[in-house]
Amino acid sequence: MAFVGLLYAVAAPIQQETDGQPIIYGKGQVVGGMMTAEISYTRNSNPLYADDRVKEEDNSITGGTIKLGVDDASDEARVMLLGDVKEGEAGEETYHETGESAPYVGTGYIRVRRKDNKTSYIAYWVHKAIFGLGTESAKTKGQSIEWQTPTLEGSIMGVKNNPAGSFPRTQDVRQGERSARMDRQESGD
Repeated sequence: MAFVGLLYAVAAPIQQETDGQPIIYGKGQVVGGMMTAEISYTRNSNPLYADDRVKEEDNSITGGTIKLGVDDASDEARVMLLGDVKEGEAGEETYHETGESAPYVGTGYIRVRRKDNKTSYIAYWVHKAIFGLGTESAKTKGQSIEWQTPTLEGSIMGVKNNPAGSFPRTQDVRQGERSARMDRQESGD
């Protein structure tokens, strides 16, 4: 199988998280045009030694990081993901941090897969993450334009409702269902 595309960076704020219950998300939205996605996991590495060898190993996921490269993070997404406050009149808006932690969100995207000359879609959903600004850099224009786009970085966290599988999940979706499924995921259905 080969992946040939990436679609729909979306996120929704967590409104309620109760032990043993599905997370309830607020209104979801498109973060920006999807360019890159990277998820890396932090794992326990805790061997149990007995009889001079490893008898058991805990290699469970304890957290992780997610990076979403987008063409441009919308103003609304910036407020939702980073917890920024927007002030000012139209055309003269300013954004600033509040000093508070950013809100917890669910976030996801779709990878386009091609196998046996057929296209399918894999939806990725991170149940709970908290985002912050990544490294910002800028370059001057030289002889040609070098596109400069933001990367949003977040910490992936476990959720209370599913201790056995509390980290990101994937699901195959058919072409006609791909954006509808992400819409449902954002709204908590």
